[in-house]
Amino acid sequence: MIIYLFVFFSLLFLASSVFFHYKIKTMEDLRTLKLGRMGIGHLASLLFLLNSLIAIAVIYQVGIHGTVFTQIGVMTLFVEALIFAGVSMLLGFVLPLAIVVLTVKMWRRESKSIAKLILPILMLLFLLIDWVYLYVGELSDQWTWLKILSFAYPLLSVYLAWHFFVFFLSSWIYGRRMRKTQADTFVVLGAGLVQGERVGVLLGNRIKAAVSAAKSNEKVIIIFSGGQGADEKISEAAAMQKYAVEELNFPADRTLIESQSRTTYENLVYSSELIKEKGLSNNFIFFTSDYHVFRAALFARSLNLQANGGRGGKTAMYYRVPAFIREFIAVLNTQKKKHIFWVGLIVASLVILALIAGLIVLF
Repeated sequence: MIIYLFVFFSLLFLASSVFFHYKIKTMEDLRTLKLGRMGIGHLASLLFLLNSLIAIAVIYQVGIHGTVFTQIGVMTLFVEALIFAGVSMLLGFVLPLAIVVLTVKMWRRESKSIAKLILPILMLLFLLIDWVYLYVGELSDQWTWLKILSFAYPLLSVYLAWHFFVFFLSSWIYGRRMRKTQADTFVVLGAGLVQGERVGVLLGNRIKAAVSAAKSNEKVIIIFSGGQGADEKISEAAAMQKYAVEELNFPADRTLIESQSRTTYENLVYSSELIKEKGLSNNFIFFTSDYHVFRAALFARSLNLQANGGRGGKTAMYYRVPAFIREFIAVLNTQKKKHIFWVGLIVASLVILALIAGLIVLF
């Protein structure tokens, strides 16, 4: 009878996988973290479906093929165990250490600001807390209350990992879906200039991505958006336009500049106003660095802008990983009230349990 139960589970997980895949494919607006949650549902359904099929293969003995089915099932489960162990090690040790190394490398190669060192300091603190948590686990029973409090670390780590995976998967799915998006207006978001007047590699890749995409449609107008910072000799928009025309041979009459913006918010809002002023289509594609695309898309949705989506210029790995983590933190900050509530609930629950355990030890 148990085999029929696994057959039922297989059909159930197959149906849920098809459901999540259909929901992702038919979503009208992909600029939402719901995209990542649907993606997790789809992947989880596929994983459970695979394990249900393995169970059926192991249980169902078909003549001489029974041994083969059993061996395949055991080997697959072993591979899964290795994958889960590898992912756990990656998230718990390798990733924090890699972030520290890559951020220090970025700090040495790019602008040496103290703000860029905050992330590696947090990662080192994370590794320290990891060591403290393991130490607390070895204490005697009279420290039960402290052991209970220490559970805040794994619980909050799981909470953080869940939201990071949702953000990561949302960004990945969004990026793949946006590759074929078309529009007659492109907006390239600005970034700091080298020596106050030259387009650097990071910004240059954004412009190259836009110009490359525009070659397939002669109707495309590219808007370069970026104001002039206190340490810049010209506006970012003017520098970008010059780079596109002189270095990439893009027609000047198919470009516009928006030179008042200072932030991503202003990039999107002022460019949208310029589009309306020039009578261009309200639907536009914006170009930024690959790590920044999805957060900018979330920003565009929050402003009710008719952006068709976003595409990203390539970024060096040493810069991309720490920058993507900063993007994740920024997205968390947009829902800080919700996160404060859930983190507070978890910590408060553990404090109550720790107090109860402490009183039991005393009396």
